[in-house]
Amino acid sequence: EKERALDRIERALIEERVLSAALEGRVRELTSILRAGRAVASTLSLEDVLHLILTSAQELLGATEGSVMLFDEEKTTLRIGASVGLPEETARRQIRVGEGVAGWVAEFREAVILRGDLSDHRFRRFVPKDRRVRSAMSAPLWARAEPVGVLNVSVSQGDREYTEHDLRALTVFAEHAAIAINNARMYQRERDASVKLAEVDTRRRDFLAVVSHDLKAPLTAILGYSRLLRDLGRKATDHQTREFTEIIEKQARRMLQMIEQLLMATSVDQGAPVLLREPLYLDRLVREEVAAFRGVLSERAVDVKVADELPVVYGDRSALEHILANLLDNAVKYSEDGTPIEVEVAPATEEVHVSVSDRGPGIPQELLTNVFDRYQRGDGPPGAGGVGLGLFIVRSLTQGHGGRVWAENRAGGGASVTFTLPLRRQGSRVGG
Repeated sequence: EKERALDRIERALIEERVLSAALEGRVRELTSILRAGRAVASTLSLEDVLHLILTSAQELLGATEGSVMLFDEEKTTLRIGASVGLPEETARRQIRVGEGVAGWVAEFREAVILRGDLSDHRFRRFVPKDRRVRSAMSAPLWARAEPVGVLNVSVSQGDREYTEHDLRALTVFAEHAAIAINNARMYQRERDASVKLAEVDTRRRDFLAVVSHDLKAPLTAILGYSRLLRDLGRKATDHQTREFTEIIEKQARRMLQMIEQLLMATSVDQGAPVLLREPLYLDRLVREEVAAFRGVLSERAVDVKVADELPVVYGDRSALEHILANLLDNAVKYSEDGTPIEVEVAPATEEVHVSVSDRGPGIPQELLTNVFDRYQRGDGPPGAGGVGLGLFIVRSLTQGHGGRVWAENRAGGGASVTFTLPLRRQGSRVGG
C-alpha cells in the first residue's frame, strides 16, 4: 500500500511537472506574441511594420522563410509586400484570390498547415509533385472586418514540423499584425494627404503672388494711359491717341496671354491633356507659327532650319502651336533686341527633334534642373512679364504626345530648348 501510494505521488508529481512545463511554455509563447505585437504596433512606417512582422514571426515560430502578402485596392489580387528567404522571382509574384494556398486562405479566411505528406487533400493541387513541403503555415490578415492580406511562414531546414499549437500562435500574432498594417496604411494616407494639402497651399500662395505682381503692371499701364486719353480729350494729337491706344492694346494682350497660360495650367492640373492625333507636316507648321509671331518678333531675324525628307508626325496641331508660341516668346523675352532666334527641326531615331535657341545670357545653372516647374522664371529684362508657366505647359503638352523636353545652355552663349515628337502610326488620340 505504501508503494502504491508512493507511485501515485510520483505520477502526480510527474504530471505536475509536465503541466508546469507546458504552462511555462505557453506563458513564454504568449509573452513572445505580446512583445512581438507591441513591437509591430510601435511604428507607423508600412515598410518597417512589414519587416518587423517577418522578423517577429521568424523568432516566434522558428521559420526559415516568410512573406507578407497584401491585397490590392480591388481586393482581388495579392502581392508580396515583404519577404525573407524567398527567391527573387517568387518575391515579385502576384496571385489572385482563390489561387494557390495563400489565395485559398485569403478567400476562406482560414489558417492552414502544410506538411511533407500533404495529408490535407484541399491543397494537393496547389503544390507541384516534384516540390517537397517540409512544414509551412498561412494565416489570414484581417483588421476591422476588412481583408488586409496573408502571412506565410515555412521551414525548409532542420526537423521542425509545425503543429496545431503553432498554427494557433500564428493566428493570434496575425491579428496583431493586421491591425498594425492597417494603422500604417491609414497613417501613410493621412501623411500623403497632408503633403498634397501643403503643395496645394504652396501653389495657391505662389499663384496669388504671381498674379498680383504680374497682372498689376499691365493693368496699371492700361488705367494710366486710359486716364491720360480721358484727361486730354480733344486736345490729344493723332500721334498721342495712336501711341496711347497701341500701348493699351499691347498691355491688354499681355494680360490675355497671362490669363490663357493660367487657364491652360489649370487644365493640365486636372489630368493629362487629351490630344487629337492627325498627320502634321512640321516644316509647314513651324514656318506658319514663326510667321504668325512676326508681330512680337519686330525686327528680329528668325533662322528656320528644317531637315530634308522630314517624316510626317501625328499630333495635336493646336497643342504644337502652343508649344512653339511659348518657346518663341521665351526666346524673345530673354535675349536682347536685334539678336537672332534659331528654330531647327531634325529627325532622330524613332522621333523628331524641334529646338528653339536664342543668344541671350542663358539659363542660370541652379535653374536648369527645375526650369520646367510651374512659376519658375529667369531674370529677364524689365517688363518681360509672364507668370512662369510657359515651360511648364510646354513640358505637359510634350509629354501628352509621348515626347521629351529639355533645356541647355549653348557654348557660344544663349539657351536652347528642345522637344521631341515620337514617330507614330496613325490613330485617333494620344494622351489621356
